Amino acid sequence: MKRDHGARSVAHKTYGRMSLSAIDVNLVVALDALLRERSVTRAARRVGLSQPAMSHTLTRLREALGDPLLVRVGREMALTDRAEAMTGRVAALVQGLEGLFGERPAAFEPRESARTFKLTAADELQMLLLPHLQRLCTQEASRVTIHSVRLGDARIVEGLRSGELDLALGTFTDGDLAGDIQRSELYLDSLVGLARVDHPQVRARTDMDAYLGMRHLVVAPPGGRDPVDELLARRGLTREVALTVSHYLVAPHVIAASDLVTIVPQRLAAAFTTGMRLRTFELPFELPAVETAMAWHDRVQADPAHRWLRRQVAAASQPVPVGGRRRRG
Repeated sequence: MKRDHGARSVAHKTYGRMSLSAIDVNLVVALDALLRERSVTRAARRVGLSQPAMSHTLTRLREALGDPLLVRVGREMALTDRAEAMTGRVAALVQGLEGLFGERPAAFEPRESARTFKLTAADELQMLLLPHLQRLCTQEASRVTIHSVRLGDARIVEGLRSGELDLALGTFTDGDLAGDIQRSELYLDSLVGLARVDHPQVRARTDMDAYLGMRHLVVAPPGGRDPVDELLARRGLTREVALTVSHYLVAPHVIAASDLVTIVPQRLAAAFTTGMRLRTFELPFELPAVETAMAWHDRVQADPAHRWLRRQVAAASQPVPVGGRRRRG
């Protein structure tokens, strides 16, 4: 049908501008339907709106674009010159939006993947978890590589943000992580005393006097005072610290060769007492359980490969029942 361009002058109106922040995707979809159908009724049917709702949307579009878009020519509606000019661009935009919002992350097939994952953890945590994690990964994804990297605590958030790290494992205190970092508890661990098997002063249940009469090895906490010394100080008590070390993995070797005692997480103590002449004992005071968690960046929250990795780490963190197999999480 040939349009009467002069007829459009009857629809002349001054339109304002709408802020881009006030425009939603539904307006773009409606605009595409109006340009394709050249009819409010048919456009409404195309996108599942009522005719009055589409009329209201057309009014909003006219205000946003500063153009009538559709004008009546006789008994038909026709596109303005500007509407004709934007038809192809709007169609391409809708197609792009459909692709963007319809897109799903590529499926992760563990048995076919040769991906490398990078994680960081303290050495003692690597000792506890990596053997089990490696076994699980070998069962499900024999070509996947786990690369454990050494990264200082101060760089963990930066590493997760940049992609230098996929996952961080550790004991994170308030303020260690940022708002764009996700965190999930792996397990809680109680603290126990550790001594050599034939230590002359150690019993299964040790009272406070006996504990204070021993000489102690302390694994220095990063950047702060030992919580045991703080607890004792609140009670007006002190203990004799004969040796301070910077790493848990040093402690069992010193303890096994001396009359010193120390405090370690229960899981670590279980690993130390297997194959070494060491024993645990109950402390004469209560200490908060230690949380071990994993952390990752928001960017990989929904990524199938990263979700698979986190499931493996969670499964590797489950306790092993006596005489049983590790429970899958």
